[in-house]
Amino acid sequence: MNKPTKRTVKMIFQNKIQHDDHTDSYEFTTRGELYHKGNQDYLRFEEALTETESVQTTMKWDGRELMLIRQGTVLMRQAFISGEESLGRYVTPDASWETKAVTDKVLVTWPTRKQRGKIHIKYRFLLQGQDAGQHEVRLTLEEDH
Repeated sequence: MNKPTKRTVKMIFQNKIQHDDHTDSYEFTTRGELYHKGNQDYLRFEEALTETESVQTTMKWDGRELMLIRQGTVLMRQAFISGEESLGRYVTPDASWETKAVTDKVLVTWPTRKQRGKIHIKYRFLLQGQDAGQHEVRLTLEEDH
């Protein structure tokens, strides 16, 4: 059995949320691990929420579905498939909500030695049936040598 080869990547994570006439956006830079296991590719990184709270984020890609798994102060599991709706869950220490993503676009390109990779997800997000806006997530990935 082959052991998955892990590569360290530098990444820029950008999120833009359009809700009614209001736009929120945030960006952070971090390092992550990219590896292949079975028929899927995984990207794992840590997201700092505050100085004391963080979330371990894993993105699992099988060529069609991008599964977002966040574990830590916030627990979240949400699938994204271009042109489809998918159910998920968002859990905080105080509450648990059903989520739904109506995904317009999922684009995944892994980095190579010479080229940057990217993940681009565009979706309408619903939390417990309530519209939580149009989300656009962009990750720029670069091999860290």
